[in-house]
Amino acid sequence: RMFAHALDSGVSPKDFIDKMKKTNQLIMGIGHRIKSLANPDQRVVIIKEYAKQHFKNTPVLDFALEVEQLTTRKRANLILNVDGCIAVC
Repeated sequence: RMFAHALDSGVSPKDFIDKMKKTNQLIMGIGHRIKSLANPDQRVVIIKEYAKQHFKNTPVLDFALEVEQLTTRKRANLILNVDGCIAVC
């Protein structure tokens, strides 16, 4: 929902993250206690692959993945989690 709203309002992933940081809000669907870039959640990998193969366009998923690219620069466990992945697909 957060990703779709940000995408619909035309905000860039970086501006979205900056706004969330400025207002001290968590980004729902980002972050995992155990999994990280080096040890990804296989459920997320499967869902992403399925969505890319079976849907012509995945703009919300693409936006969420761009957010993930930026958040993982700060910390490796700030990945798109399974709840976030299901929500954007």
